Amino acid sequence: MALAATCAGPLLFAAAFPPLSWGYVACIALAPLFWLWAKSSWKQAFWWGWLAGCFLFVLLLHWMTESVGQFVGAWAWVALAVLCVVEGFAVAVAAVVTSWAAGGWVGRRALLAAPAAWLLTETARGHGLFGVPFGDLGLAAVSATWFLPLAAYGGVALLTLVFAACNAAVAGILSGSAPVRRTSIALFAAVIVLTVLAGSARRAVVLPAPGIRVGVVQGNVSQAEKWSPQMFARTLQIYSRLTRQAAVRGARIVVWPETAVTAFPLQDRALLAFLGDLARGLHVWIVTGAVDRATGGGYYNILLDLAPDGSVAGVYRKHLLVPWAEYLPWPSLRRFAVFNAVSDFLPGPGPAALPAVGKNWGTLICYESAFRWYARQTVNRGADALIVATDDAWFGGTSGPVQHADIAVVDAVATGRWVVRAADTGISAIIDPDGRIVGRLPFDTQGILVADVGDGIATPYDRFGSSWLLALAGLAVIGALVRRRQATLGWRSKRGRP
Repeated sequence: MALAATCAGPLLFAAAFPPLSWGYVACIALAPLFWLWAKSSWKQAFWWGWLAGCFLFVLLLHWMTESVGQFVGAWAWVALAVLCVVEGFAVAVAAVVTSWAAGGWVGRRALLAAPAAWLLTETARGHGLFGVPFGDLGLAAVSATWFLPLAAYGGVALLTLVFAACNAAVAGILSGSAPVRRTSIALFAAVIVLTVLAGSARRAVVLPAPGIRVGVVQGNVSQAEKWSPQMFARTLQIYSRLTRQAAVRGARIVVWPETAVTAFPLQDRALLAFLGDLARGLHVWIVTGAVDRATGGGYYNILLDLAPDGSVAGVYRKHLLVPWAEYLPWPSLRRFAVFNAVSDFLPGPGPAALPAVGKNWGTLICYESAFRWYARQTVNRGADALIVATDDAWFGGTSGPVQHADIAVVDAVATGRWVVRAADTGISAIIDPDGRIVGRLPFDTQGILVADVGDGIATPYDRFGSSWLLALAGLAVIGALVRRRQATLGWRSKRGRP
């Protein structure tokens, strides 16, 4: 029974995410695990939790072998195994906390501690060198749209907590005592009422009318060709032709993907002149991904902002780099052949916005967009809308590009901003602040996307973030553990022990 629950939880969890995207399954996916952990000793819960975590992240993150494999070859599966083992410990910690608080049965303490512990460990596992900001439970709301408006109040953290609370309630309804079942039903009802009220309040907000026509160019240049010198001129022709098509359709700003220009325009006058002439001739703003050489060695992954007069209006340098891919945390590892292909990229200064068409466009490059707190920081630096430039060709035809694109939907709702997403091979999209995708280009296609974009709206999440939720979750865990200790001491006193 324990093994069945340990397998069922990850399988249901993964079903809530691409490629299946059965979002509402997230309401029950963790219930088998919460039930098992509550009834187990803490040592048993640790091992069952760690095993469930390893299985879960193999299911969710197997697509990473596509990108990692381009750096380390056959070692990619070893890297995935190491990653899943490490990430699995986050689930193990949640299991131990649930076991400690529950004390051997699915009671009210478990209803309190299990969702809070899941939120805290999920947040923690997105940080550090081995942190992976993918697979957060709350992201299931992209396909469980009834819950999506909650993101405006607490970001993905609130979505995670709500889904986890549903799971705890389901576990209590199915296996708790009569009083616990009543409490569980009340908890589930409270979640539903909260979701309905939050959704109604969010939908009552009227979005400003869209007034700026934006174009997105998806060149669909594969990784096998993109960095080839022989392909460079053809790539520029592809992006120039598609940009002209967008301009004909009225686009005033045209966004190219991450490293669409696989060269150094800030150091190459002829290349910069070519790009400036294109912007000047079409009288459009062009925001394109490129590479920049750093003084003293190393490189920057940049977004270059070209004004309609051909001048450089701004440059954004990627701040959050991919460890083990864009840089090595410990440079001494270069002596091992497996790390020879790791790039020498340097981090930029941090969140920023680029000017275009009288607005400030917050910029996130690829990996940065997976960190929801970074999108919030960018908005709080004055961004009127968000641009996400990425190259998901690294992930091939896996579920990775879909998982990555889903994050932009939550970011739009959480920050109350339009999101313009340009991906080299897809998925490109334009998303409104309600999370509606007003335009989309699927994976492995070449084309343009043109739509009108408007001003954003301020959200509670913009102002307060989700730290308050983490604090409440921490207090909930502490409270459950204290109550468990008091109950244990009370039982011992009845037995004549101190």
